[in-house]
Amino acid sequence: MIELGVSEFSMIAVTTGKPKNTKIRKIVNREPYAFYKDYYLGLRTAIKSIFTQKRHISYLYDVSRKQSNPTKKAKFEKISGVFKNWQSGKTISAYTPIRECYVHSATSINCNPELNVVLNGEPRLVKLHFNESEKMTQVRANIICVLIKEAVNDPRFEYSVLDLTTGEEFMFKGDYDKTLSRVNDEISNFEVVWNEYV
Repeated sequence: MIELGVSEFSMIAVTTGKPKNTKIRKIVNREPYAFYKDYYLGLRTAIKSIFTQKRHISYLYDVSRKQSNPTKKAKFEKISGVFKNWQSGKTISAYTPIRECYVHSATSINCNPELNVVLNGEPRLVKLHFNESEKMTQVRANIICVLIKEAVNDPRFEYSVLDLTTGEEFMFKGDYDKTLSRVNDEISNFEVVWNEYV
């Protein structure tokens, strides 16, 4: 079974031509996932802990200041500010994040929204987007929202992607059935290219 993350799959799905094949080839040839190599792990964990461990928002800035790399420190501080602005003025209760997989054909897509919250009375699963070099778009967010909704299969939730590089929160907008069909077509096409490199 081929395993992918929801964010990396969405990026492949919106990429075309040779760059798409290059992304797939890199995934085929990469080392097994090691969470400790996640560039944003410290900040991702800190954001979750604000809710799960009832920490103050200033904790994000503490984590940012502890970064020894000046570029990483600046990125973390910017993201901390964006997250602070997003959550400001909202009534948020949080629960343990949900992890599920969307399986189609021979591919499993890990759907791991970092935040499982009740936001102003509405249950919502929020996928956090950190990487400014891989721009979040409405099309990508739609793909992510559909995959998480299909994997979690709980109609009580709203699903969103919070772009921590811009502060924009993307809710699903569009034709759900067409997006789901596109996802499955992309998986089929992905598997064809994958098998050329294996």
